[in-house]
Amino acid sequence: MFADLRDPSASRRFATVDDLELWFSTTLIKALRHVIALYSAYYPRQLSLSIMTEVLELLVLCIAQPSEVLGKVGTLCLHDMIRANYAKWDARAWTLVCDTLARLFNWSQPRELFSVAGAAVTDAEANGQSAKSMPVIVPQVRRGIDPTHASNRPSPLRTGGSGVDMLPSTGEETPSPGTANGDTDSEVNGNVANIEAIATPTLLLLPRANAAPDAKPDYVYITLKCILQLLLIQTVGELFGIDVETGAPLADSAANDLYGHMSAHHLFVLLDCLDQSRAFAHRFNANHTVRRKLVEMGVMPTMPSLLKQETGSVLMELHILQHMHADAVGVSFAKGRGLSMVAERQTVVEEVDDRLSQLVQHVVLQYLGRNSADAKRRVVSMANRLDASTTEAKKRMVMTAAWRPSILAVLSYILRTKRSTNEKLPFQAVVSRLWRDLVEIVGVAVDAGDRDVVGVVQQIMNAVEI
Repeated sequence: MFADLRDPSASRRFATVDDLELWFSTTLIKALRHVIALYSAYYPRQLSLSIMTEVLELLVLCIAQPSEVLGKVGTLCLHDMIRANYAKWDARAWTLVCDTLARLFNWSQPRELFSVAGAAVTDAEANGQSAKSMPVIVPQVRRGIDPTHASNRPSPLRTGGSGVDMLPSTGEETPSPGTANGDTDSEVNGNVANIEAIATPTLLLLPRANAAPDAKPDYVYITLKCILQLLLIQTVGELFGIDVETGAPLADSAANDLYGHMSAHHLFVLLDCLDQSRAFAHRFNANHTVRRKLVEMGVMPTMPSLLKQETGSVLMELHILQHMHADAVGVSFAKGRGLSMVAERQTVVEEVDDRLSQLVQHVVLQYLGRNSADAKRRVVSMANRLDASTTEAKKRMVMTAAWRPSILAVLSYILRTKRSTNEKLPFQAVVSRLWRDLVEIVGVAVDAGDRDVVGVVQQIMNAVEI
């Protein structure tokens, strides 16, 4: 039944993407959900880890289809599988899941935005990462971490047209030892290694019925990957109970429980995915030469931007890092954290603190509209920008609104950490240097009419003696 997913273009059943979507929405989606339900009912008592590998392979094949609809359904099914089974998974099962997510993040990174424009891709981006292969993000061994331890879905696109935001330029260059089902170590190790073999889909573009005659293959291919990248970020957000566009918590009581079932090592794998997504999007957004060339070449109809990808990945990084940091320094977001989990988070507090410090600085720079390479501080009111250039003022307002959820998350966590007395942590050093930026943050928020940001800054100033 699922054989056609491996190569839809070779199947006689599908002449267009519309045929594929119709077949999937009427037949395959029910079968896929039944497979996940059967897996959830019988794992791990009667199903081995190898069956889990096959289910993940099936979901990857679905997600990698040349259709936003199928990508949405596939990520939703992956989300449902994780939410239904996370409490039953040991370290080896989590490794399979996190590696699958890592490979999807890597594969869907739209590197063609640079290559089509003739721009160089960084060594890190080009290391084994071709358009039609899905390499593994190899998690670094963290300090104190043993790597072997322990479709009604809303679109992430407000306009629904493309994962590439058509926004104006900002004007800135810049295991447990055994298992209940009797898996042997060799079997489990083989399954983890085989994730590289199962998750190597090829994005084969079928024609779309009634497609625009001037639709360019490069544009279609790139936007499909951009959409998938946003869907993956959205999926991670939903798993942790966060709306990646607004930063608002979702009505989901199990999100903190899922976080508590993940080891620091596996959280770092997800953080690596999000950080690579953020870094890529930021590099693209800062490269106006490439962005303009894509328009000039006719690949993109208007000036492209990966702003949603950058802000969404940053928001999720902040959420995970803040929870890990809070557990380590004693200001946990949730009551009843187990002593073993707190002790584990404390073993990686320096790594978490370093990442959080750098991310906070990045968010502040972006919210204030500074070029991180500039040594000179710039404080420009929105009124002056309006006098200088109305277009520039509108661009700045778009950027301020996009970074609002992230700056709110940063300021709210600073307010929470006032109860922490560990002054030696780098994050506290960043906080102490941030005081001089609070006035400027208030100025930007006032210009944008953002009372929430102004209110949190006032609470910080009232709570902490400067």
